[in-house]
Amino acid sequence: MLTRTFNAKEYTLRLKATIQATGKLGFTAETIKTLGLTSECSILLGPDDENSEIYYMGVLREKREDAFAVMSSGVYLYLNTKQLFDDMGIDYSEKWTVMFDLSRFKEGDELMGCECYKMQMRRNPRTTEDKD
Repeated sequence: MLTRTFNAKEYTLRLKATIQATGKLGFTAETIKTLGLTSECSILLGPDDENSEIYYMGVLREKREDAFAVMSSGVYLYLNTKQLFDDMGIDYSEKWTVMFDLSRFKEGDELMGCECYKMQMRRNPRTTEDKD
C-alpha cells in the first residue's frame, strides 16, 4: 500500500563547500540557504578518526570562541580556515580544487551540541580558469 511519496528536493540538494585558493572555506548559495547560515553563526570542525577524507561540521547559531566565525563578503559566506588546512597539509592552492560534499549527520548532533553535517572531501585537478 502506498502511503507517501519521496520529496525530490530532499534527494537532489547539493550541499557543498569549497576551499578557495586563499584557504578560506566558502559555501554555495544553496548550502547557505539550507543550513540557515548567517554572519551571526559559527562553525565547529572536527576530523573523522578513521578516514582522512571525512570531516564533521557543527552549525552554531551564535559566535563561540572555540569555533570558526562565519564571515561575509556581500552574499558570500566563508570561514577563515587557511591555517587549519595548511596545518593539515591539504594542497588547495596549486594543484587541486578541494571540495566537500555535505550531508546531514544526526548521529553527531549530541557530540557537537548542534546540528551536525558530514563533510566528504573530493579533489579535482585545478584548471587554468580556477587559478585566475
